[in-house]
Amino acid sequence: MPTANLDMRELLRMEPKLAVDYLKAKGYAIAWNWQEALEDAHARAFTVAKVTRMDILETIRTATVEAIEKGIPEREYINNLRPKLEALGWWGKVKVSNTNGTEQTIQLGSPRRLQTILRTNKITAYHAARYAEQMANADEQPYWQYLAIKDSRTRASHLALHEKVYRYDDPIWDVMYPPNGWNCRCRCVR
Repeated sequence: MPTANLDMRELLRMEPKLAVDYLKAKGYAIAWNWQEALEDAHARAFTVAKVTRMDILETIRTATVEAIEKGIPEREYINNLRPKLEALGWWGKVKVSNTNGTEQTIQLGSPRRLQTILRTNKITAYHAARYAEQMANADEQPYWQYLAIKDSRTRASHLALHEKVYRYDDPIWDVMYPPNGWNCRCRCVR
């Protein structure tokens, strides 16, 4: 299933309100590298690598929440957000001194980065909401099945999990509940 026009609301048959509430409940985290805000911290905080100012992070988050809430397409999201980020000085390639004092060229805002930011947050938010729905119904449907998208872009590790079934309280879900990595298109059904 291509992700370019992926409508997670249809895919997961759920209201976007739960996903939006998840995003709004997240705090903020300033991080230079995405690895600095991995896993648990990333689940609790909205962060974008190379954003070191709160006004920029708030601008990106506001646009991202609005895009999910209103179903704004990626292209429109990028076209609306780009001039705001350019005005804030967070666009294009720039030379900076990194944490060890050496100079490097980094990519700040770009259409591709904004696409990744929107997709990642959309998918993460919808899966968090989906997880909450599944947990609320776990007594009636305690077994969950992992489903991978079977195409040429599917990672072997995700394909190996395809159609595996585990109880909702099995610790395996702590590490494999989708999204299970960047640009993961897998899902979990009950």
